[in-house]
Order: sequence, then structure tokens, then C-alpha cells
Amino acid sequence: MNSRIRDRRRAVGRQRGRRRAGLVFVFGLLVAAAVLFVWLRSSDVFAVRTVTATATERIAQEEVSRVASEAIGESLFRLSTADLEEALRSLPYVRSAEVYRRFPNTLDVRLEEYEPIARLKAGDGAVWVVADNGRALEVVVPPAGAGLPLVVPSTDETPVAGQQVSEIVAQALPLAVIMADESANRHLASAKEIWVSPSGALTIVLKEGAELRLGDPTKLDQKLKGALQIIEQYLRDGTPLEYVDATVADKLAVKAK
Repeated sequence: MNSRIRDRRRAVGRQRGRRRAGLVFVFGLLVAAAVLFVWLRSSDVFAVRTVTATATERIAQEEVSRVASEAIGESLFRLSTADLEEALRSLPYVRSAEVYRRFPNTLDVRLEEYEPIARLKAGDGAVWVVADNGRALEVVVPPAGAGLPLVVPSTDETPVAGQQVSEIVAQALPLAVIMADESANRHLASAKEIWVSPSGALTIVLKEGAELRLGDPTKLDQKLKGALQIIEQYLRDGTPLEYVDATVADKLAVKAK
């Protein structure tokens, strides 16, 4: 056999041997990493001992502690932050929740809370505060929430904390947002109530007792602009109003007392 061929075969054999050794080494590293990960998941070296949370105005620290307490003692490697975030979002005032692992032993909870934008009179007479997306937050006792518009539906509402109000009530909330805005017209800002009919038609009861009938919750800005101009004119003239009907945005009707 030619010596050149023998040398070539020896070189190929050595190369294959080095490749096999390299593969065995990599496999060994993977096995070691897997064993280490399993050990860390079951070990208390990285067990949760501390939970920190952002300060909020309305989310009770006790509620956050109650939810987060289930994570105490769990390994940071085994803990599901997604499950904990979902549990925190079930709290009525929590709009968003993000949970971060802070090694070696801490969970960092970042919370964003809902702001009440209206009050809602329930069928049993209780008054609730609700968020802009229709989420029922809690029952309040006057004077709490007194500066917020009061939505009074004709339907029998039974809110549940942390859940959505009915669709009819939710459709009235954009009007409540307009009324609660700091730049709102003075007649809207001081209005007594928002009535909601079974069909969803909206009526604002003004401080003077006059009704501002808006009909379905569409084109609210256009309806309000025209109606408020009429209200201002009648008040300047000293003429009390019974109602302004803005059900049709470009065809307003007025009745004086």
C-alpha cells in the first residue's frame, strides 16, 4: 500500500476520533446543565423569600400579599410568573401586572391600577365605582366617589367586583368620561345623573333639573355641542328648561317650563 494512502487514512482516523471526543464533551455539558437546572428547581437556594410591589393608591397591599404569598418558598426557576400575573389581574383594581425574578430570592411586582370614572347605581340600591372599560371596582359609601357622574340604568344591574358591567351600561361610560373631564362644560360637570333606558338611550339630568336627552350613545360630541349652546342661551334669558332633545344630532328640540 502506498505510504501516502496510509498516512491519509491515519489522519482521517485521528480527525474522526477528535470529532467523537468533542461530541461526547458537548453531550456531557448538556447533561450536566440539565442536572444542574433540575437541582436548582428543587433546591431552596433560589427560593422566593421577598416580594416587592409598586405603591398604588387603591390596590390594597393586603390583597397583593395574599396573592403573592403562594410564591413564597417556591424556586425562582420553577415559579410561573405568568400564572402569578394572571392571579394579580383578577384583583378588581389591577389593570396590569408584571412580575420579574430578582435573583437570588426576590420577586418584583409592577402594578398599574384602574381609575374610577363613574358611579353606578345597582338594582339593590348599592353604589359602585366603575372603570372606563366597564370593570366594576367596588361598592362605595358617600361621600366617596361623590364627584363622579352617577349612572342610573333602568335595568336591574348586579355588578360583581372585577367583572364587566352589562353592555348597556358600558356604552354609557364614554359619556361619563366626557362629563368627568376637568375641561368639561360646567353644566355637564355639575350634572346629577345619567339615565340609561332599557334600549341604551342616554339622558343627562342637569343640576337645574332639566333633561338633556341624547338618545343612543353615538355622535356624543356633536349632540352635546349643540345642546349646550341652547342651554346657555336659555339660562342667559332666564328661561327655565324642561328638556333639550338631541336624539338626532342635527335636529334639536327644546321645551321650556
